[in-house]
Amino acid sequence: MSQNPHCKYHPKEVAIWFCKHCDVYSCIDCVPKKNNDVFPNCTLCRRSLQSLSIAANIPVFWSRLAFFFLLPIQKTLFMALLVFAVFASFIPSGKIGMVFSILLVFPIGGMLFELMESVANGEPTEQNLKKILYPKNISLLLKPLFTFGFLGLLIIKSFDFFGPGFGYTIGAFFVLGIPASLIVLMMEKQFVSMISPIKIIYIIKLFGAAYFLLYAIALASGSISLLFNGAAVSETSNLLALLIANLLALYLLSVLFSMMGYLVFQHHFELNYSVRSSNLQSIRKKKISAMTEVEIFIQEGRFEDAEKLLADKIAKNGNDYKAYEKLILLYAIQEKESAAFKVTDAYFNHLIAKDKKKQAADFYQRLYDKSIDYTPKEVSLALSISSVMNNREQFQCALAILGHYDCQPTGEKLWDSIALMKAKLIAEFKHDISTASELLRLIIKRSVDQAILDSAEKYLAVIQLAESEP
Repeated sequence: MSQNPHCKYHPKEVAIWFCKHCDVYSCIDCVPKKNNDVFPNCTLCRRSLQSLSIAANIPVFWSRLAFFFLLPIQKTLFMALLVFAVFASFIPSGKIGMVFSILLVFPIGGMLFELMESVANGEPTEQNLKKILYPKNISLLLKPLFTFGFLGLLIIKSFDFFGPGFGYTIGAFFVLGIPASLIVLMMEKQFVSMISPIKIIYIIKLFGAAYFLLYAIALASGSISLLFNGAAVSETSNLLALLIANLLALYLLSVLFSMMGYLVFQHHFELNYSVRSSNLQSIRKKKISAMTEVEIFIQEGRFEDAEKLLADKIAKNGNDYKAYEKLILLYAIQEKESAAFKVTDAYFNHLIAKDKKKQAADFYQRLYDKSIDYTPKEVSLALSISSVMNNREQFQCALAILGHYDCQPTGEKLWDSIALMKAKLIAEFKHDISTASELLRLIIKRSVDQAILDSAEKYLAVIQLAESEP
């Protein structure tokens, strides 16, 4: 398990990237998904980041066992395994059969190596089945055939030169190291690396108990294949048994190679194996926030960079409400009132035009709670926002908005609308019938808007009736 430090900006998250220039550790949320680069750039200095192990962030191997055993049952992959099993079942015995067996190893091995590499790169196998079923690098299989032949000869000679004890020891070691050798071949594509005792030991130690599960599956697959392929196939029942055995052996090999690939993916940093950053992002269920860079700039005190980034986001997408709100609050904390109010007016007008009054009211409440005394430039905008604040949680904020405007006949153009709304809020939530009644009588006496006059008369009658009741 990784012992990485924690992210500077998200202290609860384990860091998976490090910038040497800035001396900053970052989690996966601090590196938004952009291009399919292997090493993404630092948000602060734009230099390439150094990858750290993400074994702690990837679901552990043991939690993914169901995935490995269900993978070969996918319809297309299973059909390919069935076709190979049929071919393997009809291979004759003798030298001709041996030739056909060797030839069949190439397409099967190519498919298995493509499967392992796909899983090792963190790529969704269901989207890469075509690549897996039609591998390009089939010639890669010449290396393990040559390698295992060379090792067999080496082990035989070790009996002659060093005696049975050493011969059995070296033989057991390399037989145990077969899965590790195949993993090294997939990563490095080199013959010499395959037989490196240091690399084999390192992989066995790194994978721990999981490696011995790999070996058990490899042993089971090999045993099934050897046991049934040695039987006669003249009878239909024997042929069917052989077909089932070959299919089961291929199924177990597919499970084995997908497991080996996943262990490489989980420990890619320790194995110095490059995985695309976009594929590292995909392991997270949590979506990468588009505002991550802004948050980092703000924490670093680089407000101008954050402002520019937010302005660019708004210019590209006028419906990016999070960018609007973050920019407004950023201006406010810097006491840039002129810039803050200009953007705020544009934002609220945009929300009202989109009939998002509730969202506008909620954001105004946030400004109010932060003691940001913003006054909408247009009275109509203030009325639209406060019209949906007719509840116990927001009526104080609504009164604060309306308090910026004069509700006397000599004041604002919409003074009577302001007075009517204030009267309703004061009566319903402050229970101040006297003040509400004064505002309503003023409207009835001085307003020239018949609709507002009628509303004021009706509401005055309602509150007077309610007040007169015991």
